[in-house]
Amino acid sequence: MFGQALRIRRAAIAGAAMLIAVAVAVVGVEAWVRLTWDEQRGRPGFYLSDPELGQRLAPGYEGWFAGVPVRINRLGFRDERDYTPQKPPGVFRILVLGDSVTFGHGARSNTTYPYLLEQHLRAWRPDVEWQVWNLGVPGYATSQELAYLERVGPGYQPDLVVVGFYQNDLTGNEPRQRPTLVRRVGSAAQRLVQRRLYSYEFYKRAVLLLQWQLFTSDAVRQRLEHLVTQEIPLGRKDYSSGNESQELSPVDQFSAEEVAAMVCDLQPSPDPRIADDLRARLAAPDRSMQLWLDAVRGFQRLAASKAYPLAFFINMAPEVCVAADRFYDGGSLAASEVISGVLGEGVPVASSVRAFLPFRPSQMPGAAGHSFGNANRVKAGVLFEFLRAQVLPGLLPANPAP
Repeated sequence: MFGQALRIRRAAIAGAAMLIAVAVAVVGVEAWVRLTWDEQRGRPGFYLSDPELGQRLAPGYEGWFAGVPVRINRLGFRDERDYTPQKPPGVFRILVLGDSVTFGHGARSNTTYPYLLEQHLRAWRPDVEWQVWNLGVPGYATSQELAYLERVGPGYQPDLVVVGFYQNDLTGNEPRQRPTLVRRVGSAAQRLVQRRLYSYEFYKRAVLLLQWQLFTSDAVRQRLEHLVTQEIPLGRKDYSSGNESQELSPVDQFSAEEVAAMVCDLQPSPDPRIADDLRARLAAPDRSMQLWLDAVRGFQRLAASKAYPLAFFINMAPEVCVAADRFYDGGSLAASEVISGVLGEGVPVASSVRAFLPFRPSQMPGAAGHSFGNANRVKAGVLFEFLRAQVLPGLLPANPAP
C-alpha cells in the first residue's frame, strides 16, 4: 500500500516537473523569437483561424508575406485603404475572389491584377467612383471562396463579383461543416495564440519541416513545401534598391502572324491529351472533382438568383518554349475552353491564357503561377476589356456627354 502511494507521488512529481520544463521551454523559445525578431517584418499573425473557412486574413495586419510588404485592412482583405461596408452613393464596387494568385503572392500591392484593374476602370470612366476589392486569400479553394462570399456579400453590397480560377482550384474543396461549439472554442483559442505568440510561426514551420523529413513521397513533400510558403509569411525582401521583375516595364510584343507561325520543337502541335483527360474527369468525376463542381454550381445558383452579377476569370498562362523564349499552345488553350464550358453555364467567363501568346515569358514573371509585374498587367488588361465589353454595359449608368 505504502509502495503504491510512493509510486503515485513520484509520478505526480515527475509529471509536474515535465509540465514546468515544457512551460520554461515555451517561454524561452518565445523570448528568443522576440529578441531575434526583425521589426521590419511587422507583427506576426497574418492568418487567423476560422471555424468555417479554416483560416482568414487578420484585419489590421501589417508585415511581410512571400517577400513583399503586405497590409490587410480593417475589413480583412489586402488593401492600403480602409473602407466602410456601407457603400456610399455613386460607388461601383467589384469584389474579386480567389487564391494566392489573386491575392498577389510575391507581388507588391500596386501590381496585383485587382489593383491594376481598378486603374483601368478609373481611366476609362472617371465619372464613376470605382472600388475593386481584392478578396483573394492564399490557399483558398473554390468552396472557401463561395463560403466567403456568402458570409460577406450581403454586407459588402457588391455591384459585381469576379471569381478567379487557377488550376489547383480543382482540388482541396472539402465540404463545409456547420461549426460546432467545440470547433468555435478551439478556433478562438487558436486565434489568441496566433495574435499573441511570436513563436507560433516557429512551431508551425518546425512541424512542417519534420513532416517533410519523415515523408519520402514527392507529392507529399511538394504539398508540405507549398504549405511552408503559403501559410507562413516569409522573410522580408528590400525592394527599395529596385527589382525589375516587379516593375511595369516595356515589353516585346509579336504580331498575330508571328504568334500563328510559332512552333516549339519540343511540342510542335497542341497535345490533345490535356483537354481529353480533363473532359474524362468531368464526365466521371471523382470525389475531388465533384466537390469542385458543387462549389461552381453554388456560384452559378447565386448568379441565377440575381443575388449578385457574377463573372469567372481564368487567370492562367500557356506553355513556355524555353529555347525560343516564347509562349505557345501546347494544349492549354483547349483545356481552358473545357474549364470555360463548365464555369460558363449562365455566367460570363474570361481567360488570360491566349493573351500571353504575343509576349516573351522572360518579360512576364510568374505568368503561369504567382504572377507579378508585367504578367499581372496582362491579366488586368484582359479582365478589363472583358468586363467593359460583356459585363459592365448593363450595370453602369450611361456615360455622360463630354
